[in-house]
Amino acid sequence: MKYGFSVLPAHIEALRLVFLSVIIGLFSSIMVVYLGIPWAVVFVLVLTVIFSFIANDTTFGRHLYAIGGNPDAARLSGINVPRNTFVLFMIMGLMTAVASIVYTARLNAATTSAGQNAELDAIASAVIGGTSLMGGEGTIFGAVIGALVMASLDNGMSLMNLDITFQYVIKGLILLLAVWVDMAQRRK
Repeated sequence: MKYGFSVLPAHIEALRLVFLSVIIGLFSSIMVVYLGIPWAVVFVLVLTVIFSFIANDTTFGRHLYAIGGNPDAARLSGINVPRNTFVLFMIMGLMTAVASIVYTARLNAATTSAGQNAELDAIASAVIGGTSLMGGEGTIFGAVIGALVMASLDNGMSLMNLDITFQYVIKGLILLLAVWVDMAQRRK
């Protein structure tokens, strides 16, 4: 209004947002009920939006980036590094519980070795998505894109009936390539 732009009244803007939210919610509900979108995908999308907001638009998220970039400088800037690290570990513990519940629900069974050897995929997904192993860089959306790339690669190698040993070798080489590219960009 200050600059002469046309602005809808607040109640009409609120109605418009509520209407759009209801439409998106109905579409998602219909897709989930009729097996169009798995619940796991809905959880990933919701958690991606929530954690992107936390990482980019909250003080806690900016503190985490600062701690990841240089913990000593963050401490000297007045950031409580141990408290933020503890809260981050609590959040990751909660996310591990959510992931295990979703994974168990998808398998319809609980096994002790369900997530075994998934560490390589997780690290490679983060690095492919733009997260630096040196810390302080990366986005939530980038990590999700990296996870999609790794899942596509894993699915493609399985469809090609490639031996599991070669699959691990290829994933490891891709992780090494991603780390090498990250280090090469850091030198510039």
